[in-house]
Amino acid sequence: MLKSAMNDWALKAIQLETALMALDEVGLPSNMKGLQDKAEEALTELVRGWLAQKPKPDERKWKVEPAKEGGSPQDEELAEIVSSLKEDGEEWSVYRATSDKGDTVETVVSADRAWMTAGGDYYSGQWDEEAQQLDVGRDDEEGELGTGLILTLKGELVYESQLED
Repeated sequence: MLKSAMNDWALKAIQLETALMALDEVGLPSNMKGLQDKAEEALTELVRGWLAQKPKPDERKWKVEPAKEGGSPQDEELAEIVSSLKEDGEEWSVYRATSDKGDTVETVVSADRAWMTAGGDYYSGQWDEEAQQLDVGRDDEEGELGTGLILTLKGELVYESQLED
């Protein structure tokens, strides 16, 4: 994902909310209920405090090119993936987004799978064509649930708080 204040903030928010959900899933014995409740209250306040510190949206201006069916990515590793897809007789599309700050995010999509390079990192997972988002690590065919990270074509994390008021 791209290095940005919003992505860093969202990643921490996801991690904090995941810790809160994990605390509930641990299944501690009943004699630990009081301690678990205190920890849950404290962690909930920490999450709320973090959510209140949401930074301003990233100010990069993006140009998102239309998908190029059978296109060639500029990134070497993605080009290798395209080469493999070609050998297997698969169809693919290449998405490219460039920012006014010189960032480039490329995504290769084949059916419901996608591979992305953003901010020097590589991601793969399930592709949602309607939302045009990559669900990192998810693979419905293999039963892999994924990491919980969802990236847009601009390398931005998709985050909506799951914390109930």
